[in-house]
Amino acid sequence: MRWNLLMLMGFLLLSSCSANEAAWSSAPQSWQDITIRIETQPTPIRRGMNEFLLIADHQQRGFINNLLVEVRTENSDWKQAIPDGALGVFRRALPVQNVQNEHLYVRLIRDGQHGEMTFLLAPKKP
Repeated sequence: MRWNLLMLMGFLLLSSCSANEAAWSSAPQSWQDITIRIETQPTPIRRGMNEFLLIADHQQRGFINNLLVEVRTENSDWKQAIPDGALGVFRRALPVQNVQNEHLYVRLIRDGQHGEMTFLLAPKKP
């Protein structure tokens, strides 16, 4: 029993230390009373297809009615992000060719009004 527990703890320790790239995310942005932050799978973003999760936080702490979210990168056309339940989470997989030089463009549409945001995919190099 102790041996199994020690093996499990060792495995967990090694797996937690194996990531050699630091996780980074672009700063959240706001439009009207909505704040958008992004998460990606995989983390960090890699060349190829990446899933973007857009988390919409509402200042009134309720479901955001009538919100349409569209996204694109330099290598794709505008695509509708799919709502993941009524939680304010929207998902879409998009291609990325050059992580350092590309952006995620977000278009928000609600009640006939439009807003756009641009998120970096990687930190700017000094």
